[in-house]
Amino acid sequence: MKRICCVFGFAPEYRRGIYQLMDNDSEMEFDFYLGNTSYGGIKLMNVKDMKHFRCALKNRYTNNGRKLVWQGGWSKVFSKKYDAYILTGNPGIRTNWFITMIAKLLRRPVFLWSHGIYGYEQGLQLKKNMAYFKFAGHILTYGEYGRKMLIHNGYKPDNVDVIWNSLDYDSMIQMRDKEIDRTMMRYYFGNDDPVMIFIGRLTKNKNLEMLVETIARLNHQNINCNLMIIGDGELMSTLVEKVRANDIEDRVWFYGESYDNQFISIALRNSALCVSPGNVGLTSIHAMTFGVPVITHDREELQMPEFEAIIPNQTGDLFQYGNVDDLVKKCSIWLKKMTSDEAATIRNECMKIIDSRFNPHVQLRLIKKSLTKVLG
Repeated sequence: MKRICCVFGFAPEYRRGIYQLMDNDSEMEFDFYLGNTSYGGIKLMNVKDMKHFRCALKNRYTNNGRKLVWQGGWSKVFSKKYDAYILTGNPGIRTNWFITMIAKLLRRPVFLWSHGIYGYEQGLQLKKNMAYFKFAGHILTYGEYGRKMLIHNGYKPDNVDVIWNSLDYDSMIQMRDKEIDRTMMRYYFGNDDPVMIFIGRLTKNKNLEMLVETIARLNHQNINCNLMIIGDGELMSTLVEKVRANDIEDRVWFYGESYDNQFISIALRNSALCVSPGNVGLTSIHAMTFGVPVITHDREELQMPEFEAIIPNQTGDLFQYGNVDDLVKKCSIWLKKMTSDEAATIRNECMKIIDSRFNPHVQLRLIKKSLTKVLG
């Protein structure tokens, strides 16, 4: 049995599905060395139940705690003999360079679990990132766009494989298959109008002022709809004030932060559309798992990889970046779709792309395929 050493920045709760599958795999043994702290309020999973959790690395951050640069105790990853190493593919983690160097001296392949290249990198940053990627030798990307950009910048196509991304799919499927009370939104809003939903941190890069503007315009155009926002962050007071200024307080529900997956699943299943005017990440996977189409912007280089789950006119749509008029137009079109006979077909298409691609079972199969290609 091949033994694989996994050295990751930390263990976020949203990685539970894939980490548990790797931990329990019967064909390869994955050992985990995980950072002890996260950043930006990201919730950590409980790693004590993992059979192959070997060591907690002491994370050191800069940039007000947002940039991971060092993992104390990193040398412990060489206390056992491994056939390959999988690292968080962040060139800014300086200990990754040392681990990669030693692994190469030991003639052990290194795989970087990475976004790859976004497309906005330039100059020294691009050269540094590409130097590290080429030095490591193998990359596992979250999407086709990251792979395309790596190849565009001179990376060997055979050395980069797409493994997609996932959430805790199995538990979500159990929730999806349960009967639920579909009157939650009616009780809160006092109407049966369709609901748009946003889930995530209320930060500037999410462009949430555009979302408030959109819900206001739609209702002022007699396209009656509601908005639910699950999350908290620096923009909360700004958004509340903008809702008040637009006189749509009865149309917007600021629920606040929640990690209650049962509640979020019910909220999604009571929603018609998920909208993220800024970049969209795993929120798109979360929404589509429950059959909710997603709308976000069209600038690939500013997006998170999970936006690739959005197939225009099938599982959601892309509006012109920064154009609130186009966002209003797209939301209007999709609200009509989701209150018509098309809704059932759209929801099935959303669930189908998650069931066939963006789940931990597919992800693990592709990780093992890439490892086997190199290790034999």
